[in-house]
Amino acid sequence: MIQSIKLYLHRKEKFYGLSFSEWGFIPQNKSLYALALLHRSASLHTKSGAVLNYERLEFLGDAVLGAIVAEIVYKFFPNKDEGFMTQLRSRIVSRAALNDIAVQMGLDKEVVAHSDLSKNKHIYGDVFEAFTGAIYLDQGYEKTKAFIENYIFPHYVDIPTLVHEDHNYKSRLIEWAQKNKIQLTINTEPTNWRRTKFICSISINSKILGQGVGTSKKEAEQKSAAVVLRKIEEKKSQGKNS
Repeated sequence: MIQSIKLYLHRKEKFYGLSFSEWGFIPQNKSLYALALLHRSASLHTKSGAVLNYERLEFLGDAVLGAIVAEIVYKFFPNKDEGFMTQLRSRIVSRAALNDIAVQMGLDKEVVAHSDLSKNKHIYGDVFEAFTGAIYLDQGYEKTKAFIENYIFPHYVDIPTLVHEDHNYKSRLIEWAQKNKIQLTINTEPTNWRRTKFICSISINSKILGQGVGTSKKEAEQKSAAVVLRKIEEKKSQGKNS
């Protein structure tokens, strides 16, 4: 059934818009790549009742991509400690970063779905992970790593910029609270209206200053922490101008 999905394999030695020289290999099991682009809203079912969509490949790709990026960062920064490498890896494989990569590659235009994907702005990051899982099953770890290292990183990952960016709002807020001896409370729990979403409330001295909603606890906490940090900066600015 998956083979009935349109594949973008052209006579000019291209696959999903990339030349074979850019891939670094010739894809073999093309149905895996089609599966990686099949959203759950367009799921297919086998005669045995199994559900076919990209979610299982996403699970696999997440683990494979994490290992590859960790190895690349480890080799690229031989003198950096674990904390630095952990933060940099997190920025590289964040949903926002992977979503941008998928869109720049054009994978967003190839996703098969029967629902409006615009409501989930990071859906294409999931697709990129699924695509990574497809490459791994089709070609193995070494060729997957070569594709990420030799194509994805040079074209879509700006390591110097990522090193100097600090989007870990939760970490920055905790450091600020500890430095200023402020009582900080972070409460994150599933929302009542949708199980797949979480809401985070951050309080300072028992007063809620920020809330954020996300598809994961981490996303909700980062959004909430960003709100609180912005309010802190605004208060500092008002104090300087008064």
